[in-house]
Amino acid sequence: MTKPTTYYVQTPEIDDLSRCFGSQLEELTREDKLGLRMLLGTYLYLKEVEEEWTLDAVVTETPLHEPSEELEEVIDILETIPPDAAEGLIEALTAQLRHGNARRGGH
Repeated sequence: MTKPTTYYVQTPEIDDLSRCFGSQLEELTREDKLGLRMLLGTYLYLKEVEEEWTLDAVVTETPLHEPSEELEEVIDILETIPPDAAEGLIEALTAQLRHGNARRGGH
């Protein structure tokens, strides 16, 4: 069993995510979690080279196979996530994906 997302990182945005999608974001599909992890990694890289990036701008510039409504809602919640919180969320998502903690189904 994996730890709750707030074990890895806790901010008001992460608290909102947990309320909407479960303490381990179990209401997101594996595809959504993989997409979010990819977007957060890209966001961190771009923030490192140019401070002005937001997660929403990364989504606009990154090819994604039609994001689900859930993933779009997650992106809206995390719009201005600080880099250290993004790192913690990547860590939580990695643990959740490793242990198969995601809703079945997808696109």
